Amino acid sequence: MSFQNILYILLCFSLASCSSVVSDNASEKVIETLEFSSNLKASLKGYIAQPNSESPQIKKVYDMNKFAPFWVNERMELSNVGVEFSNILFKSMHYGLDTMRYDVIELRDKINGLDEIKSDISAIELDVLLTVQYFKFSNDISRGIVDTSLYHPEFGNRKPSKDLSEYLYASHKEGNIIEKLLDLEPQKDEYKKLQAGLALFLTNHTLVDSSLKVHAYKKKSSDADSIRTYKEAKEALVLHDYIVSNQVDDSVFLKGLQAFQINHGLKPDMKVGKNTAKALSGNPFEFYKRAAVSLEKWKWVDDWKDEYILANIATYKLKFYKDENLMQEHKVVVGTIGNKTPELDSEIEYMVAYPFWTVPKSIRNGELVPKSKKDSTYLSRNNYQLLKGGKVVEMSSVYWKNISNDNFDYTVRQRGGRSNALGLIKFYFKNKHSVYFHDTPSKGKFLNDIRAYSHGCVRVDEPMKLAEYLLARDGEIFQIDSVQATIDKRQRKTFTLKNNMPVYIRYITAEGDEEGNIRFYPDIYRKEKELEEIMFPIAEEIEV
Repeated sequence: MSFQNILYILLCFSLASCSSVVSDNASEKVIETLEFSSNLKASLKGYIAQPNSESPQIKKVYDMNKFAPFWVNERMELSNVGVEFSNILFKSMHYGLDTMRYDVIELRDKINGLDEIKSDISAIELDVLLTVQYFKFSNDISRGIVDTSLYHPEFGNRKPSKDLSEYLYASHKEGNIIEKLLDLEPQKDEYKKLQAGLALFLTNHTLVDSSLKVHAYKKKSSDADSIRTYKEAKEALVLHDYIVSNQVDDSVFLKGLQAFQINHGLKPDMKVGKNTAKALSGNPFEFYKRAAVSLEKWKWVDDWKDEYILANIATYKLKFYKDENLMQEHKVVVGTIGNKTPELDSEIEYMVAYPFWTVPKSIRNGELVPKSKKDSTYLSRNNYQLLKGGKVVEMSSVYWKNISNDNFDYTVRQRGGRSNALGLIKFYFKNKHSVYFHDTPSKGKFLNDIRAYSHGCVRVDEPMKLAEYLLARDGEIFQIDSVQATIDKRQRKTFTLKNNMPVYIRYITAEGDEEGNIRFYPDIYRKEKELEEIMFPIAEEIEV
């Protein structure tokens, strides 16, 4: 177990017996009348004024408060709001943040020290330390901790910070410091559900960071291999806190396995297949970090529209939101590891019924030309056309044996129809990657757990429901019946929206559900490790 995990457990244990921190009234919003002595205020002013002692931000907020403490009361005790905020810091992992960022060892010691010796200097040092951590924690829950200009340059810098000195002072005067602090968190529905799910996950799971290798069951597995998989899966479910012992009967084991599969975005078939075995071979601390990274990404979101589509690559879902209410959801298929779907912001401008598919050069050269050189009828059999100068060229005029990628100067286009790679409808939004949402003839892919099969575009299940939603939102200009009639007539037609629909494509590997659980999804593009290392730097192991 890592130093961070051990420390977290020890801190929780020590706080449970620390009467100055844990209070029955800690959750109540109590407004205390603080009448501090002039000596304490003078001492605090002198402490703050020391050269190189505190930041301008600290000096500003205490000057605004006339050098009265924020977290300590006139009896030289941690106030109710001080208790609440201290407990938030000790449980900062609930917000996807490393507890060690907030000097919790020093904080615990100063709380205990004030409890033992109620002196001006003890009170001042504790109060200033909590204010320093307030500024750090406020920034972390509102903006995240990663420099997005380096990690994710296309989405720019971290969103600007509030003037936290003024924010703390105003909320202190109003008597709602904790409520206003938590208002700094992202207000997106996805973030709120994930944060609540992470708090529950930490309650129900021990953050073990050692793993057990689980081998997948295969149809041709020997009896010995099957028994091994069964035992490994049981041990892993104990590690993940889904069953209490590896001695439970089969019905309990299967129920636990099914719950694990549901919470990891897998088909709940109660079989230890390849994807289930891979997930079981992880450990709770790894999954905790995955959720923390997902929360971090939501903190980067700034000014999204009130109504939008979120396509999450990692969860294979497309969702409509209006005023942070989930209106509609679709399964999607996304790009392979070699043809990743990009993250982007855009707006759907129009839909095309019965579309052509103009084949990208990379697919044309990498797949279609080699197939046509082996079989000159391949293109015509699969409903493709060749064009030059915008005009259709007869396939028979092409001598494929002499063709190479260097001299192949034709545009390849697939005619509209049910066999078309775009299916019967596509949804266009501007982006430099030339990707879009579209239908697909390969409906069976939507039944799979891992749905990364496309060349980068996003294939949408039930695309006509997507079209219907967009048209209904747009008013009476077009009806879904008009789109269907066009398709039935095998006619290509563009339906331009009066009101463009904002689209946000993201890669976020954990999400919360309505029941307070977290759903973890495989890091198919292997993008999360770098962020995990930034957010949770490896601490040196020490003897405990």
